[in-house]
Amino acid sequence: MRVIASLSLVACLAAASAAAAQSGKPAIRACEVLTRDVVAKFDTGNPKMRDLLPRKEEAIGSHGSSCHDGSIFVQIDPFLNSESYRKSPAKDWQAVSGVGDTAYFHNNRDRYAELMVWSGGHHFTIQLSVPDGRTAEAVKPNTIGIATALIAKLKAM
Repeated sequence: MRVIASLSLVACLAAASAAAAQSGKPAIRACEVLTRDVVAKFDTGNPKMRDLLPRKEEAIGSHGSSCHDGSIFVQIDPFLNSESYRKSPAKDWQAVSGVGDTAYFHNNRDRYAELMVWSGGHHFTIQLSVPDGRTAEAVKPNTIGIATALIAKLKAM
């Protein structure tokens, strides 16, 4: 049984890797897309703290990555099959017009404002911390501003 499970896992990983290679998409470096000027403009956190904490980038799958900078966390191309999220978002995600090809906003208990966006051949998520005493709805324009900046940078790549 363990051998069969191991072989199945290897086959799945090989198929995912082959699909990514065939797509011809280069690896996305999220911290190159989420530039410091975008963070400075839309970050809802304390700028002094942002300057003390290093940016953190991590690979996601075969061609995506994440970037955490200040109060902003971005994932670019994080889902292998993002179309299922695009076609059937959870019922507490609200459609947002005018952002990319498709976008959905989510209030994560006024702790994070979240935005999921599809634009061209990419999809990405944004999580923006909500400062104490404010609401996710109040920082929604910031998430949209970040998304607009990311879309422009992704198109230029």
